[in-house]
Amino acid sequence: MKKIALLFIAVLFTSNIFSQAVPSKVKKAFKNQNPEAIDANWNYDGDYKLRVWKVLYQSDDTLHSSWYDYKGNWIQTKTKVDISALPEAVLKSIEEEYASYKIVISARFENPEMNGYEVFLDNEYKGGFNVQYTKEGKMVHRTLKSNGYKPIDDDGKVVEE
Repeated sequence: MKKIALLFIAVLFTSNIFSQAVPSKVKKAFKNQNPEAIDANWNYDGDYKLRVWKVLYQSDDTLHSSWYDYKGNWIQTKTKVDISALPEAVLKSIEEEYASYKIVISARFENPEMNGYEVFLDNEYKGGFNVQYTKEGKMVHRTLKSNGYKPIDDDGKVVEE
């Protein structure tokens, strides 16, 4: 009986930790920051310790994604931009460092520490990754993703090439 009670408590605790219902304070913070947003699509984007929510949405006919912690604190926002909107310094850095990679997605990002640009690069033989730059073309962060990236449309859906 003791084992059953412990198992029940463990299942209850685990289900609470992994619950993916977006807290109302997270939704409220998003709505206050983005009152014009439409078609908000929420996803749990973290482990049980981080408890981060990502929302994909349209605003001004542009695709955005924002991240919030479980308390409703804004973490960052990425806005899809055309490759032609990338600063020349960013394009030059990509050409110098990643000539064998193709830009699949380009975005502008904002977070409490800085604003910049992010590109999702792919090489069919080497996989893909994303790189963040300052507007001056200085790399500030790179994340390796071995499976590569696919282009997306303005609704966030994968586009077949």
